[in-house]
Amino acid sequence: MPEGHSLELVARRLRPVVGARVLAGPLSGATVAAVEARGKHLIVRADDGRCLDVHLGMHGAVRLRPPGDGRAPVVMATDAGDVAVAGTRRVRVTRADRLPRLGPEPLRSGFDAAVYLRRARAIDRPVGEMLLDQRVLAGVGNIVRCEALWRRRVWPFAPVADCSDRTLMELAVECRRLLRDGVASGGRLPAAIHRRTGRPCPRCGRPVRAVTMGEHPRRLYWCESCQPQPAGRAA
Repeated sequence: MPEGHSLELVARRLRPVVGARVLAGPLSGATVAAVEARGKHLIVRADDGRCLDVHLGMHGAVRLRPPGDGRAPVVMATDAGDVAVAGTRRVRVTRADRLPRLGPEPLRSGFDAAVYLRRARAIDRPVGEMLLDQRVLAGVGNIVRCEALWRRRVWPFAPVADCSDRTLMELAVECRRLLRDGVASGGRLPAAIHRRTGRPCPRCGRPVRAVTMGEHPRRLYWCESCQPQPAGRAA
């Protein structure tokens, strides 16, 4: 599933339609006021208060095509080009006050650490699950989750209650670095252990392990040596 850096790149590619008149499709009759990434959502804001909310899911794509050249299940035609949405059914027109209530975004300036810590503390789950909760930290996906935990040497199964504020903030900062690197590279995230099951850890040489984790199961990759289990804790 695309992570926050991918949505940021899509939003940047759609900037030419800001200020354009919507001729047909979603938001028809309005003027595009802004295009922004919000976690894993792409939000197109209109000057009349409406918003186009697109969640790309696993296979979604949004492209800007020349005027009249959009060919997709959902096309927002503007006088600056056609915004073509394909590969996802999670597309809706809503009002700004009905957009998803997501957590702070590591990619954004003005990251609200107090809100992040408060929401993280409300999660009675392992830290490896908490990092994927979009209500806590928006835009973080599985690659960033695994890599941030590995970089900070955090045992993924540690209850959030056992993690210090310093550890939680270090993880948020690492997520920011990874997402920014993904933006700077044009979409490619740096990955040291993701999808490297059984291969040597780049840091210590021990085999990378993997397990399915979470309420909405995703594959977690970690190194037992670099991310040791605290004494008295069972995975």
